[in-house]
Amino acid sequence: MKKLLAGLVVFLVAGAFAAGYWPQRQELLTARAEASELRRQLSESRSEVAAAEAKARLGRIFGRYLALRDAVASGNFGEAQGLSSSFFDLVREEAAKGPDPSARTALDAVLMRRDAVTAGIARSEISVRDVLVPVERELRRALGYPLLPLAGPSPAEQP
Repeated sequence: MKKLLAGLVVFLVAGAFAAGYWPQRQELLTARAEASELRRQLSESRSEVAAAEAKARLGRIFGRYLALRDAVASGNFGEAQGLSSSFFDLVREEAAKGPDPSARTALDAVLMRRDAVTAGIARSEISVRDVLVPVERELRRALGYPLLPLAGPSPAEQP
């Protein structure tokens, strides 16, 4: 009888242990699965934030470009010279950060026009506006903005 009672006690202790262990184990497995899912979501969120920050930086570059274009269009070449320098420096900095490949290609194409823009502004040539058109197209492409069709002179400008 003592053996049966001892066996029953051992069985009950083992049952109590299993009854306490199993739910805790399930909670642990559930918590680990949730933690894994949260890590994945965090990684996705970080990627999205990095992409948004890169797009915001490209947006600031585009804003600087618009200021440069306006200065050239108004014939204020002194101001355009300062804007051009800061614009192209900002483009170079962003290209060095290694953005996504399409943005990098666009920024490299913009940088290739630096000498032509700088020389045109230094000579106060209004034709520098024509050099700025492809710069705008590249920046629009990098930002994912729609590309406007290239237009010739408006009917009002034609003789």
